[in-house]
Amino acid sequence: MNGMNCSTGQLLRVNLTEGTINTEAISSTVTDKFMGGRGLGTKILFDEIDPRIDPYSPENKLIFVPGRFNGTPIIGAGRYMVVTKSPLTGTIACPNCGGHCGPEIKFAGWDAIVIEGQSPKPVYLTIDNDNVALKSAESLWGKGTGDTEKMIRNEIGDSWLGRETQIMAIGPGGENLIRMASIMHDYHALGRNGAGAVMGSKKLKAISVRGTRGINIADSALLQKLIDDQYKKYLYPGNPGNEYWKIRHAFGTWRNLPNAQSLGEMPNYNYNEGYFPEWADFSLQKVADEYFTGKSTCYGCPYGTHKRSKVTTPGYEGCGAGPEYETLGVFGPVCGVSFLPAVFKANYICNEAGIDTIDMGVSIACAMELFESGYLPESEVGHKLNFGNYDAMIDLVQKTVNREGFGALLAEGGYRMAEHFGHPELFMGVKKQAMSMHHPQGCQNFGLAYATCNGGANHTKHLVNFATRFETKGAAEFIKDGQDFNTIHDSLGLCISVWNSPAVNKLDLPSFLEAAAGMKMDFKELCFIGERIWNLEKLFNIRAGFTAKDDTLPRKMFEHPLTRGASKGQVVKLHEMLPEYYERRGWNKEGIPTPEKIAQLGLEAEVAALSGLAKGE
Repeated sequence: MNGMNCSTGQLLRVNLTEGTINTEAISSTVTDKFMGGRGLGTKILFDEIDPRIDPYSPENKLIFVPGRFNGTPIIGAGRYMVVTKSPLTGTIACPNCGGHCGPEIKFAGWDAIVIEGQSPKPVYLTIDNDNVALKSAESLWGKGTGDTEKMIRNEIGDSWLGRETQIMAIGPGGENLIRMASIMHDYHALGRNGAGAVMGSKKLKAISVRGTRGINIADSALLQKLIDDQYKKYLYPGNPGNEYWKIRHAFGTWRNLPNAQSLGEMPNYNYNEGYFPEWADFSLQKVADEYFTGKSTCYGCPYGTHKRSKVTTPGYEGCGAGPEYETLGVFGPVCGVSFLPAVFKANYICNEAGIDTIDMGVSIACAMELFESGYLPESEVGHKLNFGNYDAMIDLVQKTVNREGFGALLAEGGYRMAEHFGHPELFMGVKKQAMSMHHPQGCQNFGLAYATCNGGANHTKHLVNFATRFETKGAAEFIKDGQDFNTIHDSLGLCISVWNSPAVNKLDLPSFLEAAAGMKMDFKELCFIGERIWNLEKLFNIRAGFTAKDDTLPRKMFEHPLTRGASKGQVVKLHEMLPEYYERRGWNKEGIPTPEKIAQLGLEAEVAALSGLAKGE
């Protein structure tokens, strides 16, 4: 195997405390073993920090890692990661993002950018191939993400040698250490786990990247043939992928809404129900006609699902990107809101401030239930906070951005806010991170996936099987295998909307890997690398203090059956699935990888180094 195909073999290390910039080699042994993207970032973080550190300390690191396939012409190969220790959950964090930044990092010559230390003053980092510099960001501090991108482009030039500058930036959310702060790139979000707050703690406002280098591909002719064959599955009439592509192209991720409603797994009223009657006659076409103004695509993607939108309703005017389905859900049904202009407005505020919409919306919904249950006094909030009060919802989003009043509590995340009022069980999350817009009571295997996800509840880290959604038998095997496969997705930089679609045969992936990277392995061997990475994340969390008690769901999911919709009467039966999941993972009953599993995965050296930390070495 040649670890340098689809790899630059170079790491960029920036120490903000010292103001130094250095280049290091990455061996092919490491890239063969951990692939790239999520795997490479996890390996670097695991090796270089103590999992017990404070996420806001200078010892924490931000590692930007493009996927192994970034920069190749493979369909959907535009996802990149940032790996860090999360200030929201305390776990290892790996939010991922589309757009064009990941490939641009590779074109500039880097497999990873490691940010360490803390700057005494606001700075931003510019990368033009080998020309790397830190510049003052004091004039940018306090600006929104969109304005920051514009100002940096005005300062350094919008393009260079014909290549557009790509920028990753934080807004006031990251600067004010909002625990669910995002890093934004052209309104794409590195949005879960609060990576934007880590970036803010380091006084790093933005990173601009542009490069002109090519990507070394093992067999370009074979790769192009594979891509051409795959495009036929998307674009030729009559093929199953064609209809899927047309729906995604027209409605983006909003196409998930009618499916969730019909299955009774559309969370609403802080996950008290799975069907939202107010949207029984919801029309995707009407929304597209009234609000969508255009679209943009990620690198190497034929979909164009990233929608641009505009609202002209008086009092809720705005324009920008999205919202995506997850955002539509949290600021809509989860908060009991059916007034779309308010949903769009909340989304625009979060995008400009750099705040994860999922955690923001679920935290407000939790506050609404606390208020309606009599646990949260009106005097604390400043006004009534009943479900459906969309003006109060928008006001709280803005107050969170500024850490103003009750917003200062929300800025700590929904779990900590609910804990403050004595009812953390009303926060609908796992490991202090909000669940996504798929109700676990509407799909048993989704519940198991949320409970066991290393970074807290997340809808992008596993596969899901709605065909067997009420069955617990087989769920452990399915979720374990799906987590391993999606870990490879993240490590290669592939979009799950493409590679989990009807148009793509997942079993073809080894052929793409051989053609692009020269790595010959079958599907099982490829997923084994994903399993290795998943276990390394788990070992990080164990050292950080997490136990089997953290692999669970909110009590409501077990005790309060849904009362309406196609999932009526359902509760999550986690106790039937979790022991088998641990067994299939090769973990003991406490959810700890056994010595035999560690040896099988080839992680003995990493574990030995971690043991050294435990002894204070």
